[in-house]
Amino acid sequence: MEPLIIEATAECPSINIDGDSGVFLISGKSYPENVNDFYKPLFDYMEIYKKTPKPKTILEFRWIYYNTATSKIIIRLISSLKHLTATGTEVEIKWRCRKDDELMIEKGEEIKNVVGMNFTIECF
Repeated sequence: MEPLIIEATAECPSINIDGDSGVFLISGKSYPENVNDFYKPLFDYMEIYKKTPKPKTILEFRWIYYNTATSKIIIRLISSLKHLTATGTEVEIKWRCRKDDELMIEKGEEIKNVVGMNFTIECF
């Protein structure tokens, strides 16, 4: 499966999704004009990946900033992967942010409580 790679812009995060390894990385800032249009290729890729997932899938976020519309996308993306756990696939969510970014740590904790999955918050 060819990776999905989208370069970051001032308003959009970088996306590096590798279906062959099962490692998905989203990093940077996310406040695109239309979040649904921007993230559509990611959701399309995920639908294909979910047909033949790896035994372990890692979704890693490295946020600097994101808006409310993106938070809905994050929850939708994680929920999409949550269904894989019912088929025996291990899904791990990693939330990485700066240790002095209290807001991003708090947002990670909120999402962790909502999704109820294997979710770690790592500060650097």
